[in-house]
Amino acid sequence: MINTCLRDYQLEMLDRLHLAWEQHQSVMVQMPTGVGKTILLAEAIREEFKFNKFKINKFKIQNSSAVASGGVLVVAHRIELIDQISRTLDKFGIEHGLIVSGKPVDETKQVQVASIQTLSRRILETSKGNSDFSLFTFHFSLIIIDEAHHALAKTYKMLWDRWPSARFLGLTATPCRMNHAGFTDLFRKILVSWPIQEFIDKGWLSDFDYISARPDNLMMRRIAGLEKRGADGDYQTKEMATVMDVPESIAHLYNTYKQYVDGKKGIVYAIDREHARHITKYYQEHGVSCCWIEAKTPAAEREKLIEDYRADRIKVCVNVDILGEGVDFPEVEFIQLARPTLSLSKYLQQVGRGMRVSEGKECVTILDQVGLYQSFGLPTDERDWIRMFTGKIAGKAGSVGERPIIIREEEDEKELVNLEMVRIKRRGETHIGVEMFMQGGKYGIMYDGDITCPAEFEHIERISDGYYALATYPYNIYRNKVTVIDLQGRNQNVALYGKVTQDGDLFYGRSASGKMVYWDGKGWTYYDTLPEFERVGNLDMIRVDGGKYMLRRPSALMPYAVSKKDIFYNDKLTIIGDIIILNDGNSTVLKPQWYFGYKMQIDARKDGKKLYRWVTLSEGLTDEYSTNFSNGYSRPYWKDAKMINAATGKMEYLSPEWVKQQRWRKAFEEVRSQVSQRRNSWSISKEMVQAYLDGRKREDV
Repeated sequence: MINTCLRDYQLEMLDRLHLAWEQHQSVMVQMPTGVGKTILLAEAIREEFKFNKFKINKFKIQNSSAVASGGVLVVAHRIELIDQISRTLDKFGIEHGLIVSGKPVDETKQVQVASIQTLSRRILETSKGNSDFSLFTFHFSLIIIDEAHHALAKTYKMLWDRWPSARFLGLTATPCRMNHAGFTDLFRKILVSWPIQEFIDKGWLSDFDYISARPDNLMMRRIAGLEKRGADGDYQTKEMATVMDVPESIAHLYNTYKQYVDGKKGIVYAIDREHARHITKYYQEHGVSCCWIEAKTPAAEREKLIEDYRADRIKVCVNVDILGEGVDFPEVEFIQLARPTLSLSKYLQQVGRGMRVSEGKECVTILDQVGLYQSFGLPTDERDWIRMFTGKIAGKAGSVGERPIIIREEEDEKELVNLEMVRIKRRGETHIGVEMFMQGGKYGIMYDGDITCPAEFEHIERISDGYYALATYPYNIYRNKVTVIDLQGRNQNVALYGKVTQDGDLFYGRSASGKMVYWDGKGWTYYDTLPEFERVGNLDMIRVDGGKYMLRRPSALMPYAVSKKDIFYNDKLTIIGDIIILNDGNSTVLKPQWYFGYKMQIDARKDGKKLYRWVTLSEGLTDEYSTNFSNGYSRPYWKDAKMINAATGKMEYLSPEWVKQQRWRKAFEEVRSQVSQRRNSWSISKEMVQAYLDGRKREDV
């Protein structure tokens, strides 16, 4: 008996399970392959006896027949699963009996582990009175179904019919079916555990390298041509053999093994016994310690082969649908997928065999020879298990289109692009920054894992100096138009043709008409002649005709050229013409405003010396002020006048004296204009101005 110490996610799931049972009689639990569903199963049984004793009475012996009132039944569909469950229950110190073909049943055990095939057969025999073993003497309070995604079979439905008052627990890594069939006719609720990536991040599952067949290679084209389907909706085995069980394909399997995982311990998934036998023979002929097993392999021989495999006397085990569920080989270092499938469940069950953690194991390498990545993505892709549980989504390969393949920049990765296999993922890697990917024979760009430029480029050339790449469009559509990709993976929508060269932010190329043209990446501007750039203060400017300058990045605030003497700058601000640009990190621009025909100004001063004068209105003024002449110079208008201090670069309120002076000056100018128009005279008295400021009527003036 072991002293179990459940992991945090197992404890969490048990708590959720008990809460769910308070409202639902039948609950399904989804947990990824390799995180200990069997441990959860054993603990659920132990808690059933520990916390629910009021439901369990001791066996009563009546006429030498045991009668259980509150036992536990565990059901699985394979002898390998039954053996694994039995070993786990032994470790937990839970006594149990076995209901399997060819073995007597210990009817005194309150816990029974049963093969669904044997159990269903005996239920039928008992109901017909043809069996000495009477299942009607068992009254299970809890029934647990391992690999519960198989529970849609008619044989499983018998359990609900025979023990309608029992609580049910279904355990699976993949609650999905290929035919859109849900599980809600048997299970009322599903509890979904953490995503696979979270288990990897927390060290409960092994990270992985993923190497897949190129989507455009010959093997993938042949697999895409498979048209026949079996009874389960998957590829027909006989037709698969015409593609996979040929010398060329088997040699490719070995060459991939040799290149990536030579000498490591692994599992190969084959399509049928002949395919498995041919793979094993080829590997053995090349010095690899290899065996093959299938469901029909005699039990004693199979146990011996698995024992040798566990003991490292055999390095590679080729199997046919026998090591896909319930087996526990933590030391597996690679999984080789040589069997095409349309089943998401089969894919995840197979790759999951290698994702258990083991001492000294860095990661598992997945060799996807049949391109299942294109159908199902990576094992860590998040799935909508709830919708699959309800049957709204089928667990089947669909027409999702070709998935992107990241192109790495290391030398060995560049070579991979030209081979039959390409690396999809490296252990520990995250999608951060700019990455190039291939999809549908074209190239695109990602940034932090999100596609920023779709796969539409014929060629991508890496560059430097503040940019990521030059990207060339297909010739037959765009005549090899070239654009620029920045360091955030964004297409700058440049239109250069021919040979494009880079000189910092300046790119040399030709226009569509063949004329030499220059594109400035900093100013986002094309030039017909080589531009001259100059740094003036904190601004990038371009020299134009007549020795004047304009902003390098065009702005509506400054559509004209200025001479150098018109530019003032220090570490706080830059003044160009009639705009002020603050060096505040945001390059805040103060622009002139016009009211009543006057440009209001702000004074820019340094050490008491006036550098620039520009008065502006404060925020909040409405059109009423600009149309209502009598209120134009009222105190609310002028009291908020501000000045920018050139020494500090900050806006300051103007002194009352300055404001008053400006009010009188503006009022004087306005009154003089009115008097000259109405009286043809320039004689203006102080009283006229004061009266104007006081808002008197013009007739009174």
